[in-house]
Amino acid sequence: MAGDILWESGLSLYIKIDSQDKGATQSNSHPVTLDAETIDTSLRLLKIWDKSFYDEGDVERVFSIDQTRLLGKHFSEGLKKAKPNEDIVFVLVSTKKGTLGAIEPKYMGGRAFYLDNALNIIIGDYDKPRDKGMEAAVGASGITEIKYHIKIGKRNKASKFNKNIIQVDGISHVEVNSKTRKDWFAINLEKTKIVAANQKELKRRGSKEYKQEKLFKDEAAKLAKERREMRLEMARLRKEMERGNNSAQESIEDRLRKLKELMDKELITKEEYNKRRTEILNEI
Repeated sequence: MAGDILWESGLSLYIKIDSQDKGATQSNSHPVTLDAETIDTSLRLLKIWDKSFYDEGDVERVFSIDQTRLLGKHFSEGLKKAKPNEDIVFVLVSTKKGTLGAIEPKYMGGRAFYLDNALNIIIGDYDKPRDKGMEAAVGASGITEIKYHIKIGKRNKASKFNKNIIQVDGISHVEVNSKTRKDWFAINLEKTKIVAANQKELKRRGSKEYKQEKLFKDEAAKLAKERREMRLEMARLRKEMERGNNSAQESIEDRLRKLKELMDKELITKEEYNKRRTEILNEI
């Protein structure tokens, strides 16, 4: 499988399966099946922190969004085919601000492999600028494209990538000989998947659409609560009316019973009984 091209663009850019570098001391956990979208969202969490200008809205990513999509797709594809003694190596380019604010292409290289239940990324060259002198010289000879030689990172030697990364649960630097390698990341995809989902939810909750939706839901909940309280109040009033009617009915029945007892005991005449009975019944 070594040498299999997963993606290629021009003379310099590629993602391919290659042999482990000479610094490898153990076999990778290949082949392995990993979700492309999870790799994509996890790589987006690799953000550079610089205390001199750090602002969450302008934070720089190690990989651009286009690069994370590309790497997610081809890492997933390549790691299914890679053997234990093989890595995936890549060279990519992105446009960034250069000197005097001009937008310029910047090259980067690296390698990836799955080991110890983590996706390992080693960064080689990073933000390497174009060689304008060489391009001019080659261009003068009629050649329209030149091949750049980009370092792709090694296990036994740290690269010049020395950026501070924003700490995220599931992403850690690898230690080699008791020294922390800032150019080597171990990514626990299960943990970073949760972090990415939480960040997405927080962003959604901060959006105008979510706030408007929440306002509508709160209003609907308030109206529903008022309707429930009104129904309960009406039910309470009905019960009170029923109790009042029952009390009135029992009172009339008692009065009629007592009236009948008075007549039976001959304490009142039948005419008096009939007259009083009519008066009580008229109260209904």
